[in-house]
Amino acid sequence: TKMKKKLLKSGASSVPRIIKPNTTMLKSAALAGVVASASAFAPMGLGSTRAAHRPAVCGMQMQIKPSGSLIKQTFLTTDLFNSIDADGSGSIDIEELKDAVKFTSNANARDLIQRADVNGDGVIDFGEYERLMNMEVNGDAQGGNEYVRQALDLGFLQAGSPLEDCAMVGNKGFDPLGFAKDLPGLDNYREAEIKHGRLAMLAAVGWPASERLQPYFAKLIGAPDLLAKGAKAPSLLNGGLENINPLFFAGILAFTAFVETETLTAIKVKENRLVGDLGFDPLGFSKGKTEDVKRDYALKELQNGRLAMIGIVGYVAEEFVTKFSVLQETPIIEKAVSKALGA
Repeated sequence: TKMKKKLLKSGASSVPRIIKPNTTMLKSAALAGVVASASAFAPMGLGSTRAAHRPAVCGMQMQIKPSGSLIKQTFLTTDLFNSIDADGSGSIDIEELKDAVKFTSNANARDLIQRADVNGDGVIDFGEYERLMNMEVNGDAQGGNEYVRQALDLGFLQAGSPLEDCAMVGNKGFDPLGFAKDLPGLDNYREAEIKHGRLAMLAAVGWPASERLQPYFAKLIGAPDLLAKGAKAPSLLNGGLENINPLFFAGILAFTAFVETETLTAIKVKENRLVGDLGFDPLGFSKGKTEDVKRDYALKELQNGRLAMIGIVGYVAEEFVTKFSVLQETPIIEKAVSKALGA
């Protein structure tokens, strides 16, 4: 070009080059932009209130964005979280954040940790990180959770509820009666929800399976058929519970009491334990998985548990009203059970 010829004639030894940023440079610059703006996220009312619920008005303010080629890069991504979480603990502490962006100040890194740390444990877990990603896309109000915003508009959630801005998985903002008053109470309700969801998932399979298989096994071993009238599963509404040996119920109560008082108590004191995490994964589904995948598993379990709770209530209501087994009244369930059993 003419410019190049002029430079050569003037004795310039080389032509300036345009350096294209690689992925690492882009991520570092993007993260640096977030940390550099941490002073704008300064938490309100630190100290004794750190572990308490932080209202939505304290949401992060994503103010600094890179220009040019960096503008297309997402500040916060799951890959970025995994790269910063150097020790694979599932959370980001202040040292990991400082190592990721070496040219930030301790104060800025500390401000970012404190600002993002909803539960006040001193680190950013993936749930809290996901909250920041939502805020980046949807704005700061209600932690970027659009379901919560809709719930507030429709009256399904009261203003000031801990559900208004939290990092809990599956938060749809549905609490029309205002049961949740604070984060510890919310954790207790979620623990109960997960527990009942798991039981309901077992019952949603066990109820029709018992109606399908109990007569077969009873005949096979010469035992009495324990189904209630109409080939229905025994229950308070269907009747038939009086035919079951009381020792069975005593054993169930003893086992439940043991689990509640011993196992769960020991697990609950585990540091940084996620609500509902019993450490039970015999097939290793979560082994070696990244935090975003584990959170997706938790969301699927929660949603299927909620659906199962509705489903088992449907079983009970259907059999009580129609006086027929769900297998007879809903043939699609019988077909599904028969297919699963290979019958």
